[in-house]
Amino acid sequence: MIKKCTSHPGCFSTVGTCAVLFLVALLTRSANASEELWTALQEGGKVVLMRHGPVEGGGDAGNPLVRDPSCRHERKLSNQGKHKAQEIGSRFEKHQVSVSKVLHSPFCRTAETAHLAFGKASPATYLSLLEILEPGEAERHTLELSRVIGSYSGDGNLVLVTHEPNISAVSFELVNHLDLLIIEPKGDSEFEELGVIRFSEEN
Repeated sequence: MIKKCTSHPGCFSTVGTCAVLFLVALLTRSANASEELWTALQEGGKVVLMRHGPVEGGGDAGNPLVRDPSCRHERKLSNQGKHKAQEIGSRFEKHQVSVSKVLHSPFCRTAETAHLAFGKASPATYLSLLEILEPGEAERHTLELSRVIGSYSGDGNLVLVTHEPNISAVSFELVNHLDLLIIEPKGDSEFEELGVIRFSEEN
């Protein structure tokens, strides 16, 4: 059957080809959106909320809810996660994005992600995994995170490497491992979310 492609007026094709063209159009728009966000980062003064890299799986891979400074009992990055974390650093270099400071949750998987991606990084208690905290402490950490984001005023960009629940506490965006939520500080605890650079959609 011949059917007009609704995503491309004037284009006649099979239903299958029309679906492919529609997918290509979506991917093109996504790529353009990512480039706009990289351009925003090149301007500096932004905050990047970043989820740590993929972790090991299986029963002997450590507990994701345990905080162990020795890293023996925590859930750690997989080999793939380590490689992808290094790739994040390469993408920042490729796009010539200046990073003024990198902070990370004290957990081993976030610390390793930050150091593999950017080299120099420091722990920040307010980025700790919210799921292991008492409600009052979790709320205080979330308020501090909002304050840090909204009040940032550096020339370069501030990168904060943390966990999915922490990002969800200040944003409606759903983020996968190593996705980058780009934020424009507006003063005090106010900020504007510019969008997400999806790791899986980048070359």
